[in-house]
Amino acid sequence: MGLLRFLLAISVALAHSSSIFGFHLFDTELAVKSFYIISGFYMALILNEKYIGINSSYKLFITNRLLRLFPIYWIVLLLTISYSVFLSIHTNGNDLGSFACYAAYWNVMSLGSFIYLVFTNVFLFLQDTIMFLGLDTSDGHLFFTSNFRNNTPELYTFLIIPQAWTVGIEITFYLIAPFLVRRKLKIIILLILLSLMLRAILYYYFNLNYDPWTYRFFPTELVFFLLGIVSYHGYKKLQNLSIKKTHLKLIWFSVLGVTIFHNFLPIPCKDSLYLAGFFIALPFIFILTKNWKKDAYIGELSYPIYISHILIVTIVKALNISTGFVLGLTYTIALIGFSLLLNNFVAKTIEKIRQKRIVPNVK
Repeated sequence: MGLLRFLLAISVALAHSSSIFGFHLFDTELAVKSFYIISGFYMALILNEKYIGINSSYKLFITNRLLRLFPIYWIVLLLTISYSVFLSIHTNGNDLGSFACYAAYWNVMSLGSFIYLVFTNVFLFLQDTIMFLGLDTSDGHLFFTSNFRNNTPELYTFLIIPQAWTVGIEITFYLIAPFLVRRKLKIIILLILLSLMLRAILYYYFNLNYDPWTYRFFPTELVFFLLGIVSYHGYKKLQNLSIKKTHLKLIWFSVLGVTIFHNFLPIPCKDSLYLAGFFIALPFIFILTKNWKKDAYIGELSYPIYISHILIVTIVKALNISTGFVLGLTYTIALIGFSLLLNNFVAKTIEKIRQKRIVPNVK
């Protein structure tokens, strides 16, 4: 599934920057929900097949997941802060970069609000809740808002790496995943129905049919993680069956094709159909690709690409080294190059540490 994860990450980067010769993949919301399905699948896989026996430790699982996320995030965070410092010095304070909102509102912000924003920026956890909060400039406190875009300032502008809010949702799922993935399938299906029911109630009864409620509210996004768990159950049923490799490749190429050309398909409800097809195809794709080392390596780049793309886009744009139709291509090449560095020199080192913490299960 590595190439799919790579394409999903690139699609988000292009959506936040520029097309490649006028070519876009699909929008960020669809990419994020697809990532959630993959995450549910992988968490079910590793918790049922890796974190078992002597490794069946909640602490070990959580700390290993955080080791996967934090080092790369913190490096990009420090680089983003460093770039903002350089920018503010270079422009004599006219451009403060990611510090702009803090400079504008620090004097009206309560200590509690400041600590909350700093905590979410440093530790990622609860970063998604920023999308449901506003800053009351009269007393400096945070307050709940049903539409963050109707408030000044928009609180997400205080996020140093704004796209990392999705990782906050991922961490919330990691915290509850050990209590979910080993449940019977009928329990998972019941939770899916409850999540969908809540989405329908918010959408139709409370008219919360807009961002952030459509894809940033964890209780309703949980359905996609749960679908990933169901997809894992499908994989377990299928893995010992004799499925022709030709058929598996046909499914894989079909999903890749629809992923790449999604924007050009004149099909009604194509986002929902894509997610349904993605969910159904995932077990077959994993059976085909699970031993592909090159595919796995490409997939490892998805997180560095996702977490660093706004920094790279900002720097490339500031350097003014490319314009027009080749701008998106320049962004993409620079982003992949930087992600390769992060993966080879940071992620792989951390991965060795993570794997040493796991004791081989003897059957």
